[in-house]
Amino acid sequence: MKQNLKIVLIITTLAIGLAALIGLDLYGFAHRAGSQPSKLILIEPGNSLRKITCKLQENRLISSGKRFIFLTRLLQSSTLLKAGEYLIEKNASPLQIITTLKQGRVFQRQVSIPEGFTLRQINTRLQAKGLCRNDEFIQLTTSPTNLKKWQIQGPNLEGYLFPSTYNYSRQTSCRQIVEQMLNTGQKQFQQLMARDLGHNLNRHQILTLASLIQKEAGNNGEMPVIASVFHNRLQLKMRLASDPTTIYALGENFDGNLRRRDLRNPSPYNTYRHRGLPPGPICSPGNQAIMAVINPEPTDFLYFVSRNNGHHQFSRTYKEHNQAVRKYQLKQ
Repeated sequence: MKQNLKIVLIITTLAIGLAALIGLDLYGFAHRAGSQPSKLILIEPGNSLRKITCKLQENRLISSGKRFIFLTRLLQSSTLLKAGEYLIEKNASPLQIITTLKQGRVFQRQVSIPEGFTLRQINTRLQAKGLCRNDEFIQLTTSPTNLKKWQIQGPNLEGYLFPSTYNYSRQTSCRQIVEQMLNTGQKQFQQLMARDLGHNLNRHQILTLASLIQKEAGNNGEMPVIASVFHNRLQLKMRLASDPTTIYALGENFDGNLRRRDLRNPSPYNTYRHRGLPPGPICSPGNQAIMAVINPEPTDFLYFVSRNNGHHQFSRTYKEHNQAVRKYQLKQ
């Protein structure tokens, strides 16, 4: 009889608890104005249950602080609510709010890095999003210790931060977003290299050449042809003579006009002065540019010039190239 009584008491207690749980959850759902918009709330590290409850009440996300605290304690979740920034949907019940905070489903923001962005441009974009402060990004991307750790051959991370759209939360650090872009670039590169046709360029050289193609191409369709021009010139030990490398060498001194004196700039990035590839990438190339390097169009072109319409005129000889320059550039 005693054993049966214990069982009855346990079942009764569980039933009462479940009824209270359902009742409180439905109460919270039914007694909040359905027209309230979603709210962003910040739960800071060390916030007590009472502090969290006050924030929820201030934002009119719950109707009763006492009931919310009771429900949280009934669920034994008082110490399990995680810090972070949360987007609480309108009409979310107290039980749904508790579950969101327990699981740490923090609000995800987005930052987009376009193909062809330089480190300077990425830095500006990340600072605008509040992800990096002052010189934090520059220090991260140029530190010899970091470059050695991440096995980067160049003087910085130029070209290695993959252009894409990234999710981040309020807690994401500058280092974390940089490492996220690095890891994405590594994975993308490995996938593309599965289609490599067997040339002798290493990753650093491929990214460097891809960055030139990214800056030169007016459209993705011409990238394999531009890649063939550069491959052909490298094979013949001709200078690449790429305007974007000269512009990159000028840095902040470039005013939008490339002058003859600029082509004499002694910088190792100036491919009008130096043969072969520059020391490293000049921007962040996308998949199409990288793929063009490892799978170029088979041509015997050695020159190209812009037609000023997003396309280029390709030539096999210097004479043909001069004719194209007169037609598409000098007459303009």
